[in-house]
Amino acid sequence: MSTVSNSKRQAILRAAKAAFIAHGYSGASMEAIAEAAPVSKPTLYSHFNGKQDLFAAVIAAQCHTLLGTLSNAHTEFYEPAAGLKSIARAFVELVYRSESLSLYRLIIAEQQHFPQLGELVYGSSAEPVLSQFAAYLRELDRRGALRVPDVDTSSRLLFGMLKGDEHFRCLLGLQPGLSEAEKERLVDASVSLFLKGHGYEA
Repeated sequence: MSTVSNSKRQAILRAAKAAFIAHGYSGASMEAIAEAAPVSKPTLYSHFNGKQDLFAAVIAAQCHTLLGTLSNAHTEFYEPAAGLKSIARAFVELVYRSESLSLYRLIIAEQQHFPQLGELVYGSSAEPVLSQFAAYLRELDRRGALRVPDVDTSSRLLFGMLKGDEHFRCLLGLQPGLSEAEKERLVDASVSLFLKGHGYEA
């Protein structure tokens, strides 16, 4: 992809994210997104097949940093505590971000009207994250750094601990987010429990 083409794609994603958050999935039009980008409608459709495809790309872009952190963690097989903390921090930064919370609320609100949206979003965000993390845990188990008999279940356990009640409270608007100190405490506690539960000895 050329630099100009990638620049236009990023502009479209920024405009689309703002439109979806402001107007909801059904209220955001491709015409308005193209105008805000600003690009022509043919250019918009040359990058994305339609609104569903564009929404999935917005969600995938949100996960970009986390996926990069997961890839980098594969070089830290002999330091599982450091690798897991890097992954946990990236995940916490992602899911407690205000725009991520807004998009999460939007997905839930639109689900009954667009049931296929949930599958599309899951396939572009949670699925690749869980798949990469499971591969990392599988290799840690193979090398004897951790004991992970069920990598799929363990993958969900760590991310589940990092969300839990804190994330639910943020989604409900009971608190605006987490402070840096709260994030670090959550990461430390979750990773510590995860390591102990998987036979890690420092």
